[in-house]
Amino acid sequence: MSIDDNTPVLVGVGQITEPVAEDLSAASSPVVLASKAAAAALDDAGMPASELDVIAVVRTMADSTPPMPSPFGTSNQPPRSVANAIGASPQQLVHSKSGGNTPQQLVNEWAAKLYAGQASAVLLTGAEALATTKAALRAQQSLDWSEKLEGPMHDCGIGLRGMIGVRELQHGLVMPTTQYAIAENARRAQLGRSYSEHAKACGELLAPFSAVASSNEYSMFREQYTAAQIATPGDKNTYVDLPYTYRMIAKDSVNQGAAVVLTTVAKARQLGIDEQRWVYLHAYAQAEDLPMLERENLASSLALTLTYQQVLKASGLSAADIAVYDIYSCFPIVIDLAKQALGISDPKIQLTQTGGLPFFGGAGNNYTMHAIAEVVTQLRAKPTAYGLVGANGGMINKHAVGIYSCRPGWQLCDSSDIQQQVNAQAPAHFDNDPHGAASIETYTVTYWQGTPFHGIVIGRLQHSGARFIANNFEGDAATLQKLVDEDCIGQTIFVASRGKNNVFAFEREQLRAQLPEPVTQLRKSY
Repeated sequence: MSIDDNTPVLVGVGQITEPVAEDLSAASSPVVLASKAAAAALDDAGMPASELDVIAVVRTMADSTPPMPSPFGTSNQPPRSVANAIGASPQQLVHSKSGGNTPQQLVNEWAAKLYAGQASAVLLTGAEALATTKAALRAQQSLDWSEKLEGPMHDCGIGLRGMIGVRELQHGLVMPTTQYAIAENARRAQLGRSYSEHAKACGELLAPFSAVASSNEYSMFREQYTAAQIATPGDKNTYVDLPYTYRMIAKDSVNQGAAVVLTTVAKARQLGIDEQRWVYLHAYAQAEDLPMLERENLASSLALTLTYQQVLKASGLSAADIAVYDIYSCFPIVIDLAKQALGISDPKIQLTQTGGLPFFGGAGNNYTMHAIAEVVTQLRAKPTAYGLVGANGGMINKHAVGIYSCRPGWQLCDSSDIQQQVNAQAPAHFDNDPHGAASIETYTVTYWQGTPFHGIVIGRLQHSGARFIANNFEGDAATLQKLVDEDCIGQTIFVASRGKNNVFAFEREQLRAQLPEPVTQLRKSY
């Protein structure tokens, strides 16, 4: 089979995981971890760093959240810091957007640019050092990870559009665990499951991930859990946000880095890279959904569904043809929706090569770089097999998928059609000043040290059908306990706006009793 010289190929992968150092002053920063992973990927490829003309670095979580920057500083140009560390002089330096979809989307984009002749050798890398950060804060030890460099760099921006707005901030719907819990609870209800039934299903879904992580040398967390240990709340597995226990969710306390090297067939041959180690990107797709609260169905993502379906269609494959999977696994709903989109029902199919974000480690926006590295490694050992990497970012709204194989193959893929379908969705009508009787659409209860302390309800007003968000009154333990003890989706509540946020109660009289008396007459003077 003749292969075009400009066909893109993945030729190197590298990973690094470091435990929390006894001497925190010697611990690796995110840039150092990304550089170590980059060096490992170049070594895997047999490519000198001097051959690179592009370095793209995945944005860290600290660089993705301006209100919560790294307490120990950071490089103002992470790609340049990596270039300096590995001895590279690339013509292009790129600092990516945020989102767990980013590594796969970078592969998609730079494969197309390699094919178009806009680059010849590309390094993609990233890392997180939140385990060290948290350890240093606990020890009250100051570290200095700051670096100020000069020169041109393309900064893609943070890319947080549609994730957190004013109404989310007003009602405490901010953390990913809380937002995903809102969607997870809606899906639980749509599947007709009780809380105990859904917990059991989540445990059974995630236990195989834990098994894979326990034997992965790059896992941050190696302890293996059974389905019951994941599903059952307890002292070491408390609820975080209903219905999530601690063992169901991504863990960000990691020191992990991963990198991928891409080049063209012509460049790989020129450098003498063994063709048996080349991995081709056969098809890819990507799309971005409406913000979660604007979707009519809170328990789904049209962009996710279409992205997985599109990549199979473009490749001419079915899910049964894929031998190696790594499906994004920050929370159970993301795995479940991907399985549904792919038509996978067999529980024996292994859906991760890393062990997943709750067990291998949730290396921020860069987790999927680890997934790609693992899939590439597996495919080199199975040269006729196909592998699929599915990546999710934001609040189930950013999606990127790729299909890989050592079999030669490549095509330019266009996701504009599926993005147009996503954009054509009519957003749900939202009432920011709700009053009256309503029905609960979904909800969550946030826990603190094992105790419920904050309720968030998404509901629909009975008189208009408009969606709203509301909290229980502060100190209303009875309402919180009802939300925990009962399946309250579909139940009637009463809601009112009090300016700073909306509040609800299960009884109209209770709502009225806790609201301030309305002003019915003018004062004599102002």
